[in-house]
Amino acid sequence: MKDEIKFIESAHVRFHQNLHLRPREIENHRFLFVETGHGEFLFPGTKLKIDSRTLLLLSPGLRETRYVETTSVSYLYVEFHAPDNLIATPYREVPQTSAHFQTLVNLLWSIEREKGNLTEYLIPAALELTLRHPARPTSREVDPRIQSTLDYIDRHLDQPIKISQLAARAGLSLPQFRRLFVKAVAKPPKEYLLRERMRYARKILQTEGLRIGEIAELMNFESVYQFSNQYKKVHGHSPRQDRPE
Repeated sequence: MKDEIKFIESAHVRFHQNLHLRPREIENHRFLFVETGHGEFLFPGTKLKIDSRTLLLLSPGLRETRYVETTSVSYLYVEFHAPDNLIATPYREVPQTSAHFQTLVNLLWSIEREKGNLTEYLIPAALELTLRHPARPTSREVDPRIQSTLDYIDRHLDQPIKISQLAARAGLSLPQFRRLFVKAVAKPPKEYLLRERMRYARKILQTEGLRIGEIAELMNFESVYQFSNQYKKVHGHSPRQDRPE
């Protein structure tokens, strides 16, 4: 593969205001690593929310980008040409829980530093790790009952939601709900809910200036210990390490 890959450009972008890039045709593939900030990409027929530590491989094609932030946004991208489309979907996400996540992030920073030198080796290495992960389905492929559940979760991240409650809202039995949920997002509902709640907690921690105990109370955890334990399961370290100095 390395002889077919051509490095185009890379950049580390930072800004302190909302950004809205209207639909434009991107001719090449891109890796994107969002360090901080949140927003969304709009593709024909589907929408992707992006948040801090989102890591994506993006296909060539039409897309619209919106970053919505009151604090600084920082992201790294690496653009490269490949003779064929590497994935059949608009994007492929590498989950933070992947054993290769940090290795991929380090590879992207190396590509940015090299600016074309050695990238004939580094980009194929990053692709090989990325393509191990199954593509996340677009919203058109998601059962509307599960899509409604995902929207409900997104609006109630501060609440300790029970999986049985979500299944009842969707009008499904627990086995049916779990099966359709995993088909939609490639994760069991319990794991998905924990990940999304802890992403939300991290955002509050980094932007609102609240103490860890206040966040635990805000998100209806029984104790700071329980909150910290769940946080570490998702992010790999205690919430204290993500508090701004």
